[in-house]
Amino acid sequence: MKKLFVFMLAAAALFSCTKPQPHLTADESMQKGLAYFQKKNYDEAIPMFENSIMEAESPDMAAKAQLFLADSYFMSKRYPEAIPAYQQYLDVYSTSEDANTAMLRLGLSHYALIDKVDRDMAAAEGALKSFSTLREKDPAFAKEYDLTKKIVELRNMLADRELYVGKFYIRIGEPQAGIKRLDYIIERYKDTNAYEDALYEYGLYYAKQDGKENEALKYFNQLLKEKPDTKYAKDVAKQLVVLLDKVQKRLDKKGA
Repeated sequence: MKKLFVFMLAAAALFSCTKPQPHLTADESMQKGLAYFQKKNYDEAIPMFENSIMEAESPDMAAKAQLFLADSYFMSKRYPEAIPAYQQYLDVYSTSEDANTAMLRLGLSHYALIDKVDRDMAAAEGALKSFSTLREKDPAFAKEYDLTKKIVELRNMLADRELYVGKFYIRIGEPQAGIKRLDYIIERYKDTNAYEDALYEYGLYYAKQDGKENEALKYFNQLLKEKPDTKYAKDVAKQLVVLLDKVQKRLDKKGA
């Protein structure tokens, strides 16, 4: 009898665990989701908002549920999940009054996932795209959240990445791949700290190549002209003396 009683208790427990949950309407699950959200129980709120999206019979309900779903991921620091949730909201509701906040949090989600400069920079690119789009769309809103400062930071970060990779390729004997990275910095990131580094590395590379003195002089002179207070000023001055001497000797040899 004791064994039978234990078995019946176990069966009852199993039945209660597998009993299907009652169907919730969009409004019912929204109310439950909001109650969880207000208590900061974001993990419990997420399935409620997902159900509201599935059951929504109006665009307004779907939009509200989608935004709260994204916010739940964001507030719980589940940034990889927040990103597509915000993106989906913006793809459909880009003109809503909450679109700016969604775009801001999309950028902040990318920003939170940024790794070191020697790693993949997709997160930095995503954050830069979001912040730049938002600044172009609503300068006042962007100013309120000081997004220009973050944009400058991100552009410097991406330029540093290009510089890191460019120098690496040159160092391992693949100069064309490295030069391509330096070109990209010079063309796209003139407003960054890496710009003067790229000019210097370009000049230094050509200075080490026989017969490429004029190319080296071009980049060294450009560096001194555009960045007269450059940290490379002393070294560039020495390089110019050596390069000009080589050019003069070549001219003398031709004239002899």
